[in-house]
Amino acid sequence: MPFKIMMIVLLVGLLSACGTGNETNGNNEVVKIENTMDNPNQSEIAAKVHPSIDIKEENNSTIINYKVKNISGEPIKLLFPSGLQADYIVYDEKGNKVKQSSDEVMSTQAITEMTFDKNQEIQNSFTISDLYNGAYKIEVFLTAQEEQAKVVMDLLVEKSLFSKASGVLTGQIDPHSIEVDIKGEKVAFQLKDEAKQQLPSLKEGSEISFVYTENEIQKTIEKFLIE
Repeated sequence: MPFKIMMIVLLVGLLSACGTGNETNGNNEVVKIENTMDNPNQSEIAAKVHPSIDIKEENNSTIINYKVKNISGEPIKLLFPSGLQADYIVYDEKGNKVKQSSDEVMSTQAITEMTFDKNQEIQNSFTISDLYNGAYKIEVFLTAQEEQAKVVMDLLVEKSLFSKASGVLTGQIDPHSIEVDIKGEKVAFQLKDEAKQQLPSLKEGSEISFVYTENEIQKTIEKFLIE
């Protein structure tokens, strides 16, 4: 009789150890064991593509070279909603959108599909010629539905023809020029067509910001920065 009881106790113990997925700690508390094989960490999932951008200033313009490499080890199908494979957005220091490539570039509206082969690179270059000197943030990405491959970087423009200034509008000199008080100095500016169209919305004595160019003869406002 004792031998039979011992065998039953041993059998129940073995079944309990195999079937529950729980164990006890040193305080006889039940501890649940998670199956980590079914829940891999996100960091363990390999990236499919590797994006990168190279930025340089040349001929008074900012050139953005954007590359995306397929590192998944297998082909990837990409579907583009238009003929524009990649796009960019430039933000100023306050986070306001300054410009976006797709707002200015005409492209075909036909949906296009491509097979992005393993180790293949997609390359796109953008030339931005109308940013004024200053600090920005640029975001570059693919327009494909399946993969954006987004890259965000700081962008410092130092060699542009355009500069930004602020001052108080003291008055209009003639239909083509105005006077601005910049830190106590009265400065005359010529107006480009866009600035002329904006001028009626500005009031004398108000603080204004604008983008201008300068040569040995004169300073010219290209446009007013109106929020």
